[in-house]
Amino acid sequence: MNDGLFFRPFVGSSYADGGLFGKRIMVLGESHYCDEGCADCGDCLRHRECMEFTNGVVKQYLDDRVERQRWMQTLLKFERSLVGMETDQALRQRIWQSVVFYNYLQVAMGGPREAGTSAQYRQAGEALFCMMEKYQPEYLIAWGNRLWDKLPGERWTDGRDIIVDGYRVATGTYTLASGRRVKVMAVNHPSVGYSWDYWHRVITEFLG
Repeated sequence: MNDGLFFRPFVGSSYADGGLFGKRIMVLGESHYCDEGCADCGDCLRHRECMEFTNGVVKQYLDDRVERQRWMQTLLKFERSLVGMETDQALRQRIWQSVVFYNYLQVAMGGPREAGTSAQYRQAGEALFCMMEKYQPEYLIAWGNRLWDKLPGERWTDGRDIIVDGYRVATGTYTLASGRRVKVMAVNHPSVGYSWDYWHRVITEFLG
């Protein structure tokens, strides 16, 4: 089946049985960034070597022999919000091996503030349903309000807002073909202005 995905997901080795969290969690970033500017980005035949970009990013992050780089702070802050504490290498491995992670847009953007086209978001929505059907997550956590606003509206039901410290965080559910319901929420994008201790409290209620 053609799942519409170019950037293959990172699938943690213990995701299927819930891993550290005892729950199947899919983590959804918005996009990769690339300065190559290929007009045919996303073409599986012409750019097969790029299809493992997501896996390469996560594996590089998890390799403590690799020098720490600024972009890694995004993954670091998010992982801490999942467990509510500072993380070491051993815990970091357990966290990421417990989730599925991939980026929504299936073409790379030129920079962090760049958004995709309407067609690219629409195609990404179709791929998202394929990914949920394939991996059967119980929970989906999206990165950023822009991505939240672009998620597909089909098979969607609004959920109860989560209120922590007076701030409301919207939730909802997608219904899969099997009838399984996937609970969905978005955190602020972990790249900037991200309070991992606050978001841990939100996520804890969400997963409760």
